[in-house]
Amino acid sequence: MEITYRIIQPAEYNIFYELINQDDSWWAFSPSLGQLSACDWNAYCGNENVLSLGCFVDNAPAGLLQGIAFSDASRAMRIAVIAFREYAKIAPVMMRGAADWVFASIDCACMFGEVPSTNRHVMNLLQKTGFEKQGSIPELYWSDAKQKFVNASIVVCTPESLRKAKSDADLDI
Repeated sequence: MEITYRIIQPAEYNIFYELINQDDSWWAFSPSLGQLSACDWNAYCGNENVLSLGCFVDNAPAGLLQGIAFSDASRAMRIAVIAFREYAKIAPVMMRGAADWVFASIDCACMFGEVPSTNRHVMNLLQKTGFEKQGSIPELYWSDAKQKFVNASIVVCTPESLRKAKSDADLDI
């Protein structure tokens, strides 16, 4: 099994869009964006300030990390991530590889995101990847399942926390 990473090209935007729809995973991928139309998705992916890093397993799309700089005067990147269901078992390995790619390829001091408190699977994945909980924001997201607003955890990954997560993962083998 070969896992590779590369910036996805405009001809691939719709492939990833359809895979997110197929998995019905907009709520997990990016609760702040919500479900986008195909046109809005293509415009977002094509924005020069957005990194759309595809993860491929044996050349098949397996996941996506999207990031955008917090501001022009920042080295922090706000991210959204997804591993498609077929690849869920290797999601931590894929995400650590994507984080490695970001830190090696971009002048980025940290990646951060917000995870709804109801999304324990993503929180677990991010913690295995080196993201550490830094705090929470009360009632940040609406939960259709709970029919109320839910809190979100703020998570941050640095090159150091990624190295620790990779070291911990090596101990699990």
